[in-house]
Amino acid sequence: MGRKRACDACHKRKIQCEPAHPSCDWCKHHDLECTFDREIRPRKRGVSKKPSSTRLNNRPSPHAPEETLTHKLQPLEALLTDPLTAPAPLSSSTNAFSPCRDPEGLPPPSPVSGSRPCFGKLHFAGYHLGEISSYNGVPHFSTTGREWIRSHAGQAPVFPTVWDDEEVDHGAPQLGKEDVLPPIEEPPSLPDRAVTDRYLAFFGTSHFRLVFPVLDTVLFEEIIDTAYGLGSPGPHELLVAKTCVFAFLCMVTLFVGSESPVVPPIEGDVMAAKAQHLLPAALRRDFTLTSLQTMIMLTMYQLFAGRVQSSLICLSLACRIMFMLGAHTIANPWSSSSPASRAPKLLRKLFWLTYNFDKELSLRTGQPPCIPDEHCDLSLPPNYALTQYLDRYMQVDHDDETMIPSLPGDLRLTLIKSKTCQLLYSAEALRKTDAELLRNIRELDDELEKWRLSVPLKHRPALSISRHVGVNKALSEAHDSVRTIVINFEYHYLVATIHRATGRCRAWGAHGEVVPGEEMKGVSSSLALSVEASRSTLLYLRSALPVLMAPEVFCIMLFYPMSAVLNIFCSVLLNPLEPQAKADVALLDSAPEMIRNMRIKQVAKNEMLQLKLVEEFITELSRLSRCAIVEAARRHGVMDIDGGG
Repeated sequence: MGRKRACDACHKRKIQCEPAHPSCDWCKHHDLECTFDREIRPRKRGVSKKPSSTRLNNRPSPHAPEETLTHKLQPLEALLTDPLTAPAPLSSSTNAFSPCRDPEGLPPPSPVSGSRPCFGKLHFAGYHLGEISSYNGVPHFSTTGREWIRSHAGQAPVFPTVWDDEEVDHGAPQLGKEDVLPPIEEPPSLPDRAVTDRYLAFFGTSHFRLVFPVLDTVLFEEIIDTAYGLGSPGPHELLVAKTCVFAFLCMVTLFVGSESPVVPPIEGDVMAAKAQHLLPAALRRDFTLTSLQTMIMLTMYQLFAGRVQSSLICLSLACRIMFMLGAHTIANPWSSSSPASRAPKLLRKLFWLTYNFDKELSLRTGQPPCIPDEHCDLSLPPNYALTQYLDRYMQVDHDDETMIPSLPGDLRLTLIKSKTCQLLYSAEALRKTDAELLRNIRELDDELEKWRLSVPLKHRPALSISRHVGVNKALSEAHDSVRTIVINFEYHYLVATIHRATGRCRAWGAHGEVVPGEEMKGVSSSLALSVEASRSTLLYLRSALPVLMAPEVFCIMLFYPMSAVLNIFCSVLLNPLEPQAKADVALLDSAPEMIRNMRIKQVAKNEMLQLKLVEEFITELSRLSRCAIVEAARRHGVMDIDGGG
């Protein structure tokens, strides 16, 4: 039987052509003439018509040893060591190439209107599918992205309403919108000094002080004294100190249980509103270490509360103040033990904390980072790698404010994130040839693997996670568990993000297959690694849930399973008849419950709305995935297919 041809209209739009007489389904419903006038290029001999089976044979088994995944990169290595495929100089035509092709073969659509702010763009196997909402991290599929989904699933997607501003009842809570901080009294008043002292004592004796070293308790006691008027401070000095104390109080509420007997209850949103009310006057002049602490603590509060846009604004201000204070170029301050070194050591800690948030948010949102690496001293603290995985959380020397901080995650991983943004997702990266892009992917993958092998075995992420994986030994220790979980999430997300960049290669054909050619055989293997890393994210989350006691970072950690869900969904739509597809649908089905179980303490109203939105979105992805399997089986005459549900 001859190969089924798509009509000219369907071929141009890169959609499935359903033949009928006298017009195909698309042309019939759009009142178009169904023609077959385009020139047909002869296919190369020996090339399989069903590349998906090849990808399946190369896909790593979740039960295979780690070396199996290394074999996946051998086609990339062969490509990058071949002088015939070395990167060529960029020509004018290369510069004009848009690697983010949509199903119609057109350039990516313009960003949506200002009332609908979006961040990163979604690409998969050569398609530009849409944008990511800045409010909640839930994707907003473009018109062409929805058509791509419909062409594979056989049904139009019905996603929860996120963007329809015209239909919103403004008197009711809005899904996907950042909630507004409460009104405050004028002038804002601090709580009793005893309350503030108890919150400082709580933070100073908790492991959070090591992970988020936003203050030195000795120096911060001086700020508190000033805020409460001790020492006859000037009006501006008093204002700056009060703003910083309000920022501190709102931040610490993130780490205090809703019914903690340790400290009296205060409302974080009220403290944040008071800090933001005073902020314009406090930042009018004389930027100091206190100003930098204020902005970083407000960044943390807004980010951990799920207010991404507000956190980005606070972070940009923090970065500018940090530059003015010279924190980005301070040489090793840990070489001195004098009391005068407390401030430089704190300033350097604040640099690394700011740097970490900046690179993390840049990679997540697709926005350029605020901190350029080439203008910073990025030398790590002495013996950093040796001190990061010590079992010390239960034996913290609470009097040692000068010790090298742990910080969120691992700074070496943060440096790889920064390189990933620059090499794969910057404006310059979008102009790279396929060979250049693949070379950078291989370099980043090598660097990431070197980092992974440097992590002690107890905490080391696995290359791939079995569906029957048990709880890692490190997760049995409550204070160590969050750090280990975050590092594992970050690793698998980075693997997925690095290899997903192959979705922009020109090697992808009209229907998600790799265009025949020996020089591009590593592209589909790289995408398979990206999807496998996303599976590992969800499987690791499932194994970690029994010991995941970190409600304070719920909004931060929600990003990892959401990103994984989207990648797996696109994989099912692209290869619905692969044996792995049914298991992937089952994994998608389990995701909403896993995400609900991530939130242990009482859920705030905005978090409840976000959870509802996420659950509805993932449920629809699961439904569409099952539809895609059934539709593909119908088209190919495959029997006994039930869509995995």
